[in-house]
Amino acid sequence: MNNTPGYELAVIIPALNEATSLPALITALGKQQNIHFEIIVADGGSSDETLAACRLTAEAAQVPFQGVSTPAGRAKQMNAGSRHAHADDLLFLHADTTIDNPHLLADAKAAMERVRKTRGDDDVAGHFGLYFIRNNHHHDAGYYFFEAKTRLNRRDCINGDQGFWLSQRYLQQLGGFDESLNFMEDARLAHKIFDHGHWVTLPGSVGTSARRFETEGLKQRQTLNAIICNFDRIGFHAFFGAAQSAYRQQEKTDALNLIPFLKIIHRLSFAEGLKQGARYWFDTGSYVAENCWQLAFQRDCRRNRAAGRPPGTGAFKTLETYDKQIAPLINSPPARVMTALLTLLWFYGLLAVLLFKSA
Repeated sequence: MNNTPGYELAVIIPALNEATSLPALITALGKQQNIHFEIIVADGGSSDETLAACRLTAEAAQVPFQGVSTPAGRAKQMNAGSRHAHADDLLFLHADTTIDNPHLLADAKAAMERVRKTRGDDDVAGHFGLYFIRNNHHHDAGYYFFEAKTRLNRRDCINGDQGFWLSQRYLQQLGGFDESLNFMEDARLAHKIFDHGHWVTLPGSVGTSARRFETEGLKQRQTLNAIICNFDRIGFHAFFGAAQSAYRQQEKTDALNLIPFLKIIHRLSFAEGLKQGARYWFDTGSYVAENCWQLAFQRDCRRNRAAGRPPGTGAFKTLETYDKQIAPLINSPPARVMTALLTLLWFYGLLAVLLFKSA
């Protein structure tokens, strides 16, 4: 690591064919005040002159810029970008991130320093709350709930869309982003931090497009996202390779069709034998049990939204009660077995309903 005096932060952005969208983020970063930082775009083999467009934009915004050419793969790109950073602190952002607050980075830097001082170490990572940039007002309650979740420091509530802020030293201690699999690299790093360090919600928020949710359907996309998070957590990685065909099929349609993905799960879950299949479903039930708190949180969100409070603010008394009184029961071994059976019934019920509707 080469420390250049004055650099307080390196903003690292993995990119692939982002010549159209990424300059907007660089322009927004150029408006940040009271913090001296550099931008590193780690390009995974773009064919649209992404680095050239970003370099011109950075020059116009008068922001120090590095363009790094790397092998494709978000984890590889982010790790490569971090190795070129001059600052001790790193912030990983997605190319389609939107930033409106010119003090966002300076305020986040101050917050990180306070937490590190209080803890006495820098085994800390920060993330921003997320807001969705939308073209309509459908499913307002659903978006409110998901935006509120991004302001929590719980497992499966933190992903790369929210930005990851941590020190270069801490990233190296964690082993960097996992390059062994070409998916969920941000979630796996987030879980490592839960296991070995501390997450903090940074002040302010960043935006991301809701286009995928609006095109595919909020419920359908979030159902698939939950399935993906579960399978990554329980190590059911055969699903990801097999699902590539379903993704290619999905690219030709608008609304997300869950049937091909559910059929893959049905085919693969017991492909290794009854014992392993039962283990996958028990682990899935355990994952569902761990996330039952979201039902309590959803109730609090409905109340806070009705009171006109911004996502993530207000009282969360139902969630507090759940954590203290209900969670120990839900997460007991007998309850996990029951949850696994209920999840299995839900899965085949959903598949049956979708097949009936498509007939």
